[in-house]
Amino acid sequence: MLVVVISRLFLGLYTKKRDISQLQYAAWVFLEIIAMSLFFALFSKYVPEGGEKRDFFLLLKNSAINTSLVLLLPYSISFLYFSWKEKNRLLNERASDTSSNTAPKKGLIGFTDEKGELKISLMIDNLLYIDSADNYATIHYINKEKNTSFLIRNSLKWIEENLTKETPLVRCHRSYIINLDKVKVFKKTKNGIFLELDVPNVPDIPISKTYYEGVMEKFSRYSM
Repeated sequence: MLVVVISRLFLGLYTKKRDISQLQYAAWVFLEIIAMSLFFALFSKYVPEGGEKRDFFLLLKNSAINTSLVLLLPYSISFLYFSWKEKNRLLNERASDTSSNTAPKKGLIGFTDEKGELKISLMIDNLLYIDSADNYATIHYINKEKNTSFLIRNSLKWIEENLTKETPLVRCHRSYIINLDKVKVFKKTKNGIFLELDVPNVPDIPISKTYYEGVMEKFSRYSM
């Protein structure tokens, strides 16, 4: 137990400063088992009376087997945890790349929640619009020729600041971001200006006066 406590203390200090890969964690676990087995074999040979007559290498072998079996379940759980953590880190790095200011006009775009965890990635060509309510944003997109939506906990302001540059996405209302590539008609009615998309069964998206100039400026660039 002393070996485990000391090992886990150093592991905790190490992981606070940097991430640990699955291979590094597996190597750490292997060294722990060797250290515990070695400690038990030395203890069994030199501490109990008559222990010096016992074969050290046999003690070490049996100790390694027993230690591995005893620690199989907790170490398997720990390994799965670090595996999940590493995959999550890779997904977040991918999300950061797709949400950078240099995001391509056409390509994959990633949406993260307020904690920075990637929740969904999709092609910009399939994205219709995004609406928001309180601290949640609903992403509307086409999946297998069907209109689909996905809810994430994040603000429309964050999406505007991080995902609209160098893409056809533009904020057109305090509650909406629209994909200009999907706009078919601009129409002015007595109730205001609306955008009609080229996809059936999608409501018209309003343009507020606050965002009108920005929408028109971006539309002129992306319609060229």
